[in-house]
Amino acid sequence: RGTLPHGPRARPPTPQDARSAVAALPAPANATLRALPGGAISVAAGADAGLAVFRRGEWVHIVLDRPLVLDTATLRGHPVFAGIEARAAGDGVALRVHMPAPARVAARRDGEAWILEATREPQPADAQPLRVQPEAGPPARLVFTGGDVGGTVALTDPETGETFLAATLRRPGPGITQGRRLPEFDLLPSMLGAVVLARSDNLAIRALPEGRFAVQAAGGGSIRLGTVTGRDVTPAAAAMSRLLELPHGAVPVLLERMRQQLVSLGGAPSLTRGHLRRDAAETLLSLGMPQEAQAMAGLGLQEDPRARDDARLLLAHGVAALLSGRLAETRHLDDPRLPATDEVTLWRAMLAMARGQDAAPALAAVAPIVATYPDALRDRVLPLVAEALVGGGEARAAAALVADAGAAPGLDLARAMLAEADGKRAEALEGYASVARGRDRRQRAAALRRTAELRLAAGEIDAAAAAAALEQSLFAWRDPAEEVTTRRRAAALRLQAGQGPQAYALLDETGRLFPDRAAEIRPELADAFAAALETAPPLAAATLFDAHPDLIPTGARGEAAVLLLADRLVALDLTDRASAMLRRAMDAPGAQGAKPSIGARLAALRAAEGDAAGTLAALDGSEAPGMDPALGERRAHLRARALARRGQRPEAIEVLAALGPSGAAARAELHAEAQDWPAALGAMNEHLAIRLPAAPAPLAREDRVALARTAAFAALAGDDAALAALREAHGERMRDGPLAEAFAALTSDPLRGLADLPRVQQEIGMLRLLPSRLEALRAPVQVAR
Repeated sequence: RGTLPHGPRARPPTPQDARSAVAALPAPANATLRALPGGAISVAAGADAGLAVFRRGEWVHIVLDRPLVLDTATLRGHPVFAGIEARAAGDGVALRVHMPAPARVAARRDGEAWILEATREPQPADAQPLRVQPEAGPPARLVFTGGDVGGTVALTDPETGETFLAATLRRPGPGITQGRRLPEFDLLPSMLGAVVLARSDNLAIRALPEGRFAVQAAGGGSIRLGTVTGRDVTPAAAAMSRLLELPHGAVPVLLERMRQQLVSLGGAPSLTRGHLRRDAAETLLSLGMPQEAQAMAGLGLQEDPRARDDARLLLAHGVAALLSGRLAETRHLDDPRLPATDEVTLWRAMLAMARGQDAAPALAAVAPIVATYPDALRDRVLPLVAEALVGGGEARAAAALVADAGAAPGLDLARAMLAEADGKRAEALEGYASVARGRDRRQRAAALRRTAELRLAAGEIDAAAAAAALEQSLFAWRDPAEEVTTRRRAAALRLQAGQGPQAYALLDETGRLFPDRAAEIRPELADAFAAALETAPPLAAATLFDAHPDLIPTGARGEAAVLLLADRLVALDLTDRASAMLRRAMDAPGAQGAKPSIGARLAALRAAEGDAAGTLAALDGSEAPGMDPALGERRAHLRARALARRGQRPEAIEVLAALGPSGAAARAELHAEAQDWPAALGAMNEHLAIRLPAAPAPLAREDRVALARTAAFAALAGDDAALAALREAHGERMRDGPLAEAFAALTSDPLRGLADLPRVQQEIGMLRLLPSRLEALRAPVQVAR
């Protein structure tokens, strides 16, 4: 047992001693915290006081490197900073204010005071960020340059307990635009100054000569830098507003982060896991794993009722669904609760273009933000954005994006597309060929499609060959939206090449494979159906029609296809088959507008077969108001002929009389069949009044036939005056040409004496020829097609 040291025992400190010791410490300086007009606030911290500003979630942290006492009560009722919190932080003071993105705090100097103002405006595009440079050492450290270096402050997050090291700047200046993740700390994005999230107790930020400061080991040793991922970005990209907090780092580092997040999830109550799953989803996106990220975000939305209002989680879920090719599950990208940040605009534009909408101008404005994403995500998204920009006519923006990306993988297709846009056809074809030989199936399919289109435009291949090439590309990559577009384009080329059956088969298969797009492609399917009816062999076309009569396109297109098919069947002596097809066509939904015309064609077929009842049934079944006058006249002639065939001649004559002069010729024929020659003569005179051209214009053959028929009816009626009128009016024009002798014989003067005997001899010779010359007049007037 040891012995105590000799001497008087030390007296324990008393409360009075403690109060005296505290009083002997230097008192913190008081600072004035006051509101300014326009919504800004002023912090009178001193001319040399440094400031750092950064965001964590929906909170903006403001760090001053002076141990100030701030009375936040002076901001009570302020529209923005009323809820600001202040607490001591090492050798400084930390403020925290709730300010969801895309709002930020802009800082400026006014004498010895810092002026802080909330704004939604992005940082100026020409603002230069702090430059980050790893130094291998020894000692290894991370060095920052580019600002008026102030002091350093260590602080903790009151919600998570995380430890931050902040390096302040004495004057308004740059921040960190691109976060980085290293083995021992995270370098966080900031609005001013530099901030690191320490995961090691052996870290410190030290000021260096020449306006620099460094993150290094506290004892002067080296820190583990690993791979310092993240790239210096353009000022335009740095100025864009973001919402997601995507961690940067090498794959092993990100996987370790993911493991730690999963451990935290396992120990958290299910109703409080929303923000943890959101962070894990962002890590999975950084790893380029969108399917897993969507599942993680979806679980967060299901488990935690508060997560449904988390804009970051909603955006992460929508982005993951879009990158996974699940357009039907991207509804969160359209959620109005998402703030109007550049990042949200980027993904909404990507979604719009995936849906086939024109969003290239909006995408071009925010495309530079893609370069700030972690490597795995950037390599996945950058080619998509560049290709979309070129395809949308924003070649200049795409070229700038590709140039800034340097040697990033996956941009060969975009470069070939840019060459095509610049008119460099040979270079474009070579680039497409190289991509088609590559391993990326999506890009291979796109290269095959663009090669076919480029060669078609140059005339190297015809439409049929281009369609075949596009169909081959369908097997390279099965993307629903792109596949439907390619199939529709190939079908259009098949139609252009006159290959209606192939176009129909392709579109019919498309509708069955993608039933949700069937209504969209139905007009094109109907057009291809009509082309197939026109170009397929008649029996095959009739069979196709019988299987799908509902596909007849509306309007003149469908009418022409049906009537042409009927004519082709009749040409093969398949009149009954044509009639059956026309009956079905009259009842088809798409042919309602063409029903009178189709009914008239069916009636004409039945009339040609001598089926008067079928003719009338076809006409009665296809009546419609407001039909074309010419079609109505044709149908009236068909009806009159059918009624006459059934022995209903008075009713037939009544139908034709309603037509006026246009029905006179057919009416004359019916009167002639009844041997009512005066009535036949009167009807033919009506016909001649609208038929014959004015003298001395020559007469066509049809005109000569009509005159000869009229003369015959006048002769049979014994109307010498009518014959004399015909001879006087038309004898000169009928002197030469067809039926001249017959007309002359019918209209000649009667015999009056021996002086007319030579004319009698001449007329006897003509009468011997008259039966054969009048044979043409025996045929009934054609009253229908």
